[in-house]
Amino acid sequence: MKKLTPTGLKVLKIIHLLSAIAWMGTAIIMNMIRVLIDVDSPEAMFYIAKVLHAIDMKILVPGAITCLVTGIVYGVWSNWGFFKHRWLIVKWVLTIFMISLGTFYIGPMVSENVKIASEIMKGSGDVAKYWENVNNNAWGGLLQLCLLCFVIVISVIKPWKKKGKRAEK
Repeated sequence: MKKLTPTGLKVLKIIHLLSAIAWMGTAIIMNMIRVLIDVDSPEAMFYIAKVLHAIDMKILVPGAITCLVTGIVYGVWSNWGFFKHRWLIVKWVLTIFMISLGTFYIGPMVSENVKIASEIMKGSGDVAKYWENVNNNAWGGLLQLCLLCFVIVISVIKPWKKKGKRAEK
């Protein structure tokens, strides 16, 4: 299969890094909003939920998906491959885990809180469920941040040699 040119690889790296920055940056911002902003009214609950949902859907999700897609392009059209190095395998496993965690656990709670907060403003929403979602999102978001940091570190350090070969210093 034909490989990317050196210029193509540079463009791909730029896109990959910008999408990783978007993913990591919005994960930090969303967690800071959850932890640092006092929410003391139904309206504030609603607007914070809307802001978190917008950040999630408009920046974080596209950043994560673009990281995944550019990673696939790297795997197919460069010499990196998918399974040549242990650090790449770990990176793939963690990336798929983090995207799955966001898609099936964190994201749905972010979306649900917009609906719950809207109902709270009308006097019928489940306040306890709203705060349970915020708490679970905070822990899930912290896990995401830790894993994203680890993925970035192993991407830079590339700590393990080729699969099947002994690591040497």
